Amino acid sequence: MKKAFRWIGIVSGVLMIALVLAVAATFAWLRGSLPDKDGERPLAGLEAPAEVLRDADGIVTIRAAGEADAARALGYVHAQDRLFQMDMTRRTAAGRLSEVLGEQTLGFDKLMRGLGLYRLAEA
Repeated sequence: MKKAFRWIGIVSGVLMIALVLAVAATFAWLRGSLPDKDGERPLAGLEAPAEVLRDADGIVTIRAAGEADAARALGYVHAQDRLFQMDMTRRTAAGRLSEVLGEQTLGFDKLMRGLGLYRLAEA
């Protein structure tokens, strides 16, 4: 009986360690997919250096020598901050929301695929 409890304790300990490692790895993987908003990044097409500042609330201020450089920096910031929304919009139009959100969006996916908006956009 003592051996059985000992094995249960060992197996439980190993499972707990595996669970903690899995959660830590998942957190690190998800965190790595977020855009890095600190430091300097090269941005092709700028005529002069542009500066992107974010305050504590995430409000963006762009300082650039010209309007074209400011617009390019704004596009970069826009893409950084809206990647998730752009991906979900693409999946919605293609009728592929259920791949991420599960069965509750299956009816909507069937409707969107039936409409064929994604095929029309590709054509």
